[in-house]
Amino acid sequence: MGYRETNGLLQFLISLTLYIIVGPIFLFLITINELARLFVSLCLRVNYGRNISLVPYGSDAIWTLKRPNRSRMSIAILKIDKQPTLERVKQTLNDVILPAKSSNGDQVYLKLKTILVVKYGYACWKKSEQKFDLNEHVRSIPDTKAYSKTELKKLVDTWSKDMSEERPQWEIIIVPRFVDNADESETCLFIFRHHHAYMDGLCGAMLFKKYLTTGFTWYINPYEFRIPFWKKFIFYLNAVIFWPYAAILLGIRTKRFWTELTSNGSPPRTFYSWTKQIDTEVIRKVRKKLNNASLSSLIVNAYVTAAKEILPVGRVPDLLRVMELGALLPYPNDRLQNRFSTFYYEINSRQPDYQRIKATKKESWKAMIGPWILTTYMLIRLFGRFPVCFHIAIAFDRNSVMMNNVPFSKTEVRLLESSNVLEIFNLPANPSDTGTQILCLSYNNSIIISGQTRSDYLTEEEFEDILERIPEIIHEWAHELKDDEIEGV
Repeated sequence: MGYRETNGLLQFLISLTLYIIVGPIFLFLITINELARLFVSLCLRVNYGRNISLVPYGSDAIWTLKRPNRSRMSIAILKIDKQPTLERVKQTLNDVILPAKSSNGDQVYLKLKTILVVKYGYACWKKSEQKFDLNEHVRSIPDTKAYSKTELKKLVDTWSKDMSEERPQWEIIIVPRFVDNADESETCLFIFRHHHAYMDGLCGAMLFKKYLTTGFTWYINPYEFRIPFWKKFIFYLNAVIFWPYAAILLGIRTKRFWTELTSNGSPPRTFYSWTKQIDTEVIRKVRKKLNNASLSSLIVNAYVTAAKEILPVGRVPDLLRVMELGALLPYPNDRLQNRFSTFYYEINSRQPDYQRIKATKKESWKAMIGPWILTTYMLIRLFGRFPVCFHIAIAFDRNSVMMNNVPFSKTEVRLLESSNVLEIFNLPANPSDTGTQILCLSYNNSIIISGQTRSDYLTEEEFEDILERIPEIIHEWAHELKDDEIEGV
């Protein structure tokens, strides 16, 4: 059975009861809050003019929540073969990106000139008090040395901290010299660091695609992806019927990640890492042998297998709750926004690898077409419109693993028409109580797996060893699955 089945007669009766009893109370609270937002917007207009306004999208506002030892910064890293000049980067931002307009004449990226703040208990966008200056948002690390992966992770530890509210909370950083492995030649890094309130990963990819690169071919085009009407109708109907029951399940705290470590009273640290490239052809072969299991299913199960090998017996719980990120497609425009949603399922870590992957495919598919995506999408957008103190109702979620799959370009792209982009990976923000977050980014017929965890769940060595083991495990599966007679396949 999957993560607390959401469909059935009992679930329907519970949802119906919640509609009848809790529905009117919920609508009353929403009405009061919208009236409060109207009053706050008037106060903002009187006290600040047009310099401060309420964040209109609740999914953006959720990221206003500050929690100790939690990161709200997202970092996208492009490894390139030639360093662009700072002048060229600034020129592109100033001449192409910032003035870009939509079909109705609105400035698409006006948000990049604003600062996320809290006024009267609500999330707000504030215009910079000083004239917007690109020199504050584009910089380069000194080229006196070539940075290794270990040294880059130390820099990332600093970059993952919240930025000052004195200026818009994003920047582009160029690392002129980088060597991932001792046997590789030097490359350059183009890094986009931003507060997650500005955009989600797919909106960030749309930003890079349209203005900074050539040769781009979508894996999944966020503007054109379509689902047949009858499937969409059933999807929405199912969500409407069962979302109250699913919403209750979200409030039930489940067991955390691996058994927590003692931190000896010191604040937990966040560790980041990433793997070498994995050829998508290897992934394709494994998926084909396992009834077309999803890429996310393979990655999260490889992670579980690696953890069982590396961690002491008893550290990996029998049942792991997985939160997987998704998006409601197509995206209607280029506007920077958080449009993500989530769905949930469980993994039985005691099962053999291939049996567990097949079970995960089944459970994740049931979860994906169930009420979760629309339920969490609606709750995130709704709670984000409430005062910031309510945001904890969303961000407290406890999961073993958060899995995020970001399909980028099928083909190699060029940055600013001069530098070949060799690899791309993201280091995600994680403001919730999730144990470990894994992000899989597909680019140019290969994927890189990156992620983060905290020191009260895994040590830095454990996390690094587990991530590095994932590509090895996937290659081992590909080799073993050449034989169709393997038991359980």
